[in-house]
Amino acid sequence: MSVFLLSCSNDENDVVPNDVPEAVKNTLTTNFSNAMDVEWEKSGTNYEADFDVAGVDHEALIEPSGEMLMYKYDIPETELPDAVTAAISQNYSGMHIDDAERLYQGNDEFYQVDLDNSGTDVHLVFSPDGQEQTEPAYWD
Repeated sequence: MSVFLLSCSNDENDVVPNDVPEAVKNTLTTNFSNAMDVEWEKSGTNYEADFDVAGVDHEALIEPSGEMLMYKYDIPETELPDAVTAAISQNYSGMHIDDAERLYQGNDEFYQVDLDNSGTDVHLVFSPDGQEQTEPAYWD
């Protein structure tokens, strides 16, 4: 399944909770019962929730029907699998990890990293075994 994602960084895409379908809110509550500070945005026809769980930033992308398409959360660099850090060291020497996230699409687990070197950013997605992925695309 290929999913096209749009970046939702402006206020035009913000959605008040009363305008979010009940199926979408129920999916979030079912999967993240302890979600705090939930903010909603529209991403195409889907809904994106930005929220915190135990002080960790999370995001979820949910279809209007309530199907969870994917979710991600921040992780410290030390939680990246050794194969991912080895691939970064081998293929992107001189760059440092600026941000790391664990991403789930269906039952599949991925790791997103934002690499930086003197103002040059590179966004990558890896499988747990250190293979670079083109699907899913980096979710900003």
